[in-house]
Amino acid sequence: MSLVEKISAYLGWCPNGNAMRAKQTGDSGTVFLAGNTRVPAPGEAGGTGRPRDGRYEHTQRGSVILAAVGTAVILIVLSMLIFGTVLVSVLVLLILIVVLAIMSRLTVSVTDTRLKIRFGPVGLIRKEWLLSDIISATPVTNQWIYGWGIRWTPHGPLYNVAGSRAVEILLLSGKKFRIGTDEPEALCRALQKACAGIQTMVIK
Repeated sequence: MSLVEKISAYLGWCPNGNAMRAKQTGDSGTVFLAGNTRVPAPGEAGGTGRPRDGRYEHTQRGSVILAAVGTAVILIVLSMLIFGTVLVSVLVLLILIVVLAIMSRLTVSVTDTRLKIRFGPVGLIRKEWLLSDIISATPVTNQWIYGWGIRWTPHGPLYNVAGSRAVEILLLSGKKFRIGTDEPEALCRALQKACAGIQTMVIK
């Protein structure tokens, strides 16, 4: 084992000794990818995330949201054609179109230094976190009552557009949040690789 690997193993997988700091504060966080087999990295055989210059990006579509809102839009348009235009119908239609533009998909990306999320094709709602602030990432399953969209849960904020699978992120500040995704293990793997890259650069 090389000197860099020994130091990396001692400090933990995230840069700047985040895992070690967490132990000192009494919160060791979750074990990264505990109980999971190795997931192919973006660009490798079996990897589903789309690689961009060695980075990770994946978009999940909100199929149920698309179907439900799309059906409602069609019904409203038909009612307007049959019964005429009503102000309430127009307002509801506009609201539904905004929902489709914002919440129809969720794009998660991992760059060299940041974890980013972006809702919808428009991208009006987006958020990002520094990788150096992340202690751990763990694949989890949300309860059905948590729903979809931007929700508050007992585990912190949830950003989700479909399904019950997600990745729970623990930050240095002690705060947690969850990102819904249909490939949680691949996202964790991408975060691990990106954090390891930062750690290597710091050690060098």
